Amino acid sequence: MEKTSKNLAFILGLATLAFGGYYLFTQYGQSENFSTNEQNMQNMLDNTRVFIERGGILNNIQLSKNITILEDPRFNSLRSYSTPIIKQPIGRTDPFSSVDQAIVTERSVSN
Repeated sequence: MEKTSKNLAFILGLATLAFGGYYLFTQYGQSENFSTNEQNMQNMLDNTRVFIERGGILNNIQLSKNITILEDPRFNSLRSYSTPIIKQPIGRTDPFSSVDQAIVTERSVSN
């Protein structure tokens, strides 16, 4: 690289770092205010109360033991379109060997 292009790359890199630092510095002051004033605290407590109430409602739901959908002929006639997963070897026996040796090893294992 020429000296001019090296200098230009260095100056652009330095300018990018300066801009990034300035951006992060200015964003630090604009973060959300998490002060614990009375209104914020009351809103958090209300949201927590609603969350706990809804969790209690969901915990009280009981699924009946007699689920009739499992006995429905339409449900029992469903077919599975899944394919079996064939187990394949993972990795190499010697991860530090060269790539050429790994190919020979894989061929000898597959035979």
